[in-house]
Amino acid sequence: MTTVSADKNKSAEAAASVQSAASYETETRPAPFYVKSLNGFAGAVDYLVFLSYELFILFYYNQVLGLSASLAGLAILISMIFDAVSDPVVGSLSDNLRHRFGRRHLFMFGSVIPLALTFILLFAPPSGLPEIGLFVWLTVFSILLRLALTFFSAPAAALVAEISPLKTDRAEMGIFRQVISSLAQFLFLYIAFSIFFRPTEEFANGQENAAAYPPFALVVSVLIVACMMIASSATFRRIREFESKLGPSGQERFDFVKSVRNWITALIEVPNFRVLLLGLLFATTMGSTNRAMALYLGTYMWEMEPAEIQNWQQIFIVGMFIMAVSARFIIPHVKEMKHLYISAFVTLVVVVVLPPFLTSSGVLPPAGSDALVNVIYGFNFIAGAASGMIMICSSIMFAEVTDEYHFIKSVSRTGMIFGLITFGNKAASGIGKVVAGGILDLTSFPDKENIDTLTEGTKTALGYTLSAVLVVAGFVGWTFLRRYSLTRKRHAECIEGIRLRDAGAARGAAE
Repeated sequence: MTTVSADKNKSAEAAASVQSAASYETETRPAPFYVKSLNGFAGAVDYLVFLSYELFILFYYNQVLGLSASLAGLAILISMIFDAVSDPVVGSLSDNLRHRFGRRHLFMFGSVIPLALTFILLFAPPSGLPEIGLFVWLTVFSILLRLALTFFSAPAAALVAEISPLKTDRAEMGIFRQVISSLAQFLFLYIAFSIFFRPTEEFANGQENAAAYPPFALVVSVLIVACMMIASSATFRRIREFESKLGPSGQERFDFVKSVRNWITALIEVPNFRVLLLGLLFATTMGSTNRAMALYLGTYMWEMEPAEIQNWQQIFIVGMFIMAVSARFIIPHVKEMKHLYISAFVTLVVVVVLPPFLTSSGVLPPAGSDALVNVIYGFNFIAGAASGMIMICSSIMFAEVTDEYHFIKSVSRTGMIFGLITFGNKAASGIGKVVAGGILDLTSFPDKENIDTLTEGTKTALGYTLSAVLVVAGFVGWTFLRRYSLTRKRHAECIEGIRLRDAGAARGAAE
């Protein structure tokens, strides 16, 4: 009798909790405009650090400081793995914390100074360090920087659900995040190539100037701090109101071993999740490798001016933004998301493979010509558009996979599944840097001191090797993605099954 009574009490408490949540959703007031809009600066923080790694870290440590490209890639991979593992841990800590300064904002404000300092130090290693010293410096400060970023980003990501439960508010926050992040990326590229890495008499390629990197990092860190403070300050009062209604922490503590077992179970028992995650893993590795090679291609293979490299990278952002907005009107008219996703993915593979391959084949206009620059611009605009569509499609498809998991396993693991996605993306980003470093070492690409010895043969080998690697990664990703079988009909059946099961459970609890 005691067990039955306890079960009924738990059921009643769960029902009351659901009713309270539903009541909160219907009665809550919309979030103020300034909260929804300024919260978008949190996304800019992630993108500013992301661009720094994707474009500059490998080039700076390898081509400017002389660290082996393979070792530089390995250091970045190690930091990315630490970063990926720390996400669920920090998220759990912020869930369970109760503090007068706020369970989320204590971490968000507390990470500002550590993130700024580690970002600056990452670009300012002591002069005269031997190769092993550079490797250790890059590894240690990459780990510290990524950890500081996690203490900001993981709690900041949770704020979207806590700022407002209204779908319209959440949609608007997503739009503001995309707009502000795009503007931040444009500003980042302007600061880099129009201010710090401009050509000089000593450095025709300004990005080879070692002295420009520490002040560049200082200015970017100020921009990052500004975005962190704006996002944190704007949401503080709203979230304190939300947290004041929370009871004492009663949530289960984070158990890493248990979480790993749940991850393995999800990969084994939910095939659509498995193929989608593995497909995205290879797609992200392909993209990360290509971005890590961007400065090498733009500077040495295509002989682009710093201003042209800036425009080249900004055109990608324009294409991505246009397609991300256009997807809102395209997706409702598509029968199956899988077909749109794979079409965008195949397009991306083609437009990232063709430029280095056609250059090595002698098909494109000569290096340094306006005609070549315009062709490269066109390829990157299409790549941005394809990436924007992939971004929107993957977010929808992963959300649908969480519903299928809920239906199959009778338990919702949305946080776990999206945590796995984050882990996969970050691991793939690190792998991409290792692959890029391996390509540079394999083709014997000269460092800055010996760049005058760079031959057309080395450029050709670099283009063909990079193209081959991108094709292989793209093909493997495609073989996984084509096996995705969660149709809209099947998804509707899952949603209906969950609804019927929950309704039955609610009736049983009431009886």
